[in-house]
Amino acid sequence: MGRLIVLRRVGTAAALVSSVLLGAGTPHLVAAQTGLAITTPFPAVSVQPGESVTFDLTVSADDPSRVDLSLRGLPDGWSGSMSGGGNEVQSVFVDSGAPATVTLSLQVPDDAEAGTVPVTVIGRSGGTTARLELDLSIAEAGGGTVSLESDYPSLRGTVDTDFKFNLTLHNDTPGELTFALQADGPAGWDVTIQPTGETRAASVTVAARATSRLEVSATASTQAAADTYPINVTVTAGDQQATAQLGVEITGSVDMQLTTPDERLNTTANAGGATDFAVVIVNNGTSPLTAVDLVGTGPTDWEITFDPATVDQIDPGTSAPATAHITPSSNAVAGDYQITLSASNTDANESIDVRVTVETSPIWGIVGILLVVATIGGLVLVFRRYGRR
Repeated sequence: MGRLIVLRRVGTAAALVSSVLLGAGTPHLVAAQTGLAITTPFPAVSVQPGESVTFDLTVSADDPSRVDLSLRGLPDGWSGSMSGGGNEVQSVFVDSGAPATVTLSLQVPDDAEAGTVPVTVIGRSGGTTARLELDLSIAEAGGGTVSLESDYPSLRGTVDTDFKFNLTLHNDTPGELTFALQADGPAGWDVTIQPTGETRAASVTVAARATSRLEVSATASTQAAADTYPINVTVTAGDQQATAQLGVEITGSVDMQLTTPDERLNTTANAGGATDFAVVIVNNGTSPLTAVDLVGTGPTDWEITFDPATVDQIDPGTSAPATAHITPSSNAVAGDYQITLSASNTDANESIDVRVTVETSPIWGIVGILLVVATIGGLVLVFRRYGRR
């Protein structure tokens, strides 16, 4: 019986399909070879000991196929992994015209020797194998340095401000280091340092070529005058040391008090008549009080003014006098009333309440006396004229 051989093309690869007809025999299929390639844009890179390096790999094939991936040539102490889709992977599926992408990560140990290290990525699909040669040039290992960097090296505020500095500690050495932390301020100040998010930690461990955030808190002495004060930060790990010079500018404390010379908070007045009431503005702070305005509020139709209405400046530890002119409403009835006297500027606001006793006007007393006298006089006349009858 004759033999029939048929050739077919599948996709872009030629496939040989042999069918041998022997009586009622069954056809026999022979699988075709698949084209395979692994590429990366940058196959040769330089890297420092202790650092990691990544390669973006592209895996392509002529036909849909599964490609198993592996690494060859990693020296002792090195580690490598491939990831894709958020997971660590060992294989990828490649469709025709749709390459798969994989990220290769290699970790170089701290003690890696200088020189070029070849690493091979191998992909296998069926009987086809693809290789990608990578070259890593290891630089000469150096001692490296450590450093401190502050977000804001200088802060400003009053003596009662809580000052907080944020710093970044850089460990640019090829090894992990544990740093002792120290921060010093002026005498009488409370200065602390700790890793961010930690409390009362006196040290911090930083991995090779990594960073750590530190927080420095400073509270000034209550007696600190307006001036600029240094804060010194030091971190030490063996023979490695880094320092940072920070500064705090104290603008002075603000403490204003409004009172009276004799601490009396009451006075008397007549309806419609003005009365003077003395007040004193005291500066108990460490910075000058400037542009202090004086105002008063009282019942409807009352008038309250000050002399002076504005005090230009009151130095620390001194005071300034002022006089409030209080005029009750002309129709105010006798009794006790409350008014509020206030002193304020952009930094402080103080007020006191004063009781004002409104008394009957002397004029009305005189008028009353005259009326009584007139009435008595009238009665006397009446009795003299009509008393004899």
